[in-house]
Amino acid sequence: MKRILTGLLCTALLIGIGVRIWHVNKDIDLPPVHTFEIGEEVAIERDIFLDDFENMEGYTVTVNNAEIISYEEFLVKYDYQESETDPLFEEGDMTFPEMVYDLHLTIKNTNLTEEPNEHKGINFLNYRLTGTDFLLQISDPLYMVANPDLKAEIFEGFRLRPDSEMDFHLPFYFAPSSIMERIQVEDILNDDVYLAVSLYPNQKQILIE
Repeated sequence: MKRILTGLLCTALLIGIGVRIWHVNKDIDLPPVHTFEIGEEVAIERDIFLDDFENMEGYTVTVNNAEIISYEEFLVKYDYQESETDPLFEEGDMTFPEMVYDLHLTIKNTNLTEEPNEHKGINFLNYRLTGTDFLLQISDPLYMVANPDLKAEIFEGFRLRPDSEMDFHLPFYFAPSSIMERIQVEDILNDDVYLAVSLYPNQKQILIE
């Protein structure tokens, strides 16, 4: 009898939780999703990622191409000689990028005049590559390798002069041998992978093929 009562109570509790979750989320309006292809110029307009003070109006993002290469191939591609005494990554570093999904982007500032707004510009901090069940982040050390002329690190935003453009390379990393977050090359190649360039009030994303 106790087992029956316990089972009924558990069932009622689960139903109650389910109803509560539905009630909380039923009025939530998800942002519309706009998907673009590689080579398309995406105007950010008044859309943002997370913070109201973000201002990317007038900026556009174009993904020109993308490729998956190994860490060693990445260093060769950007002609970087790693120091034996001061390596980019220490032995056992959990963020060691065994493989790199390297994106070549063009960022444009289509504004014709400069506005006195210190928050206006682009920040790659919120850029992620997302698949069905994985998420890839940018490697800050590799970002500096791929963009040697830049003084700012990945978490620092930047502004372009009015009516100008600049190319960037964004190295998203993953490790097929990782115990914690094991992602295989095949997992990425067999999935739709997106780069979101805004989340609210419109989610704008680029399909990376």
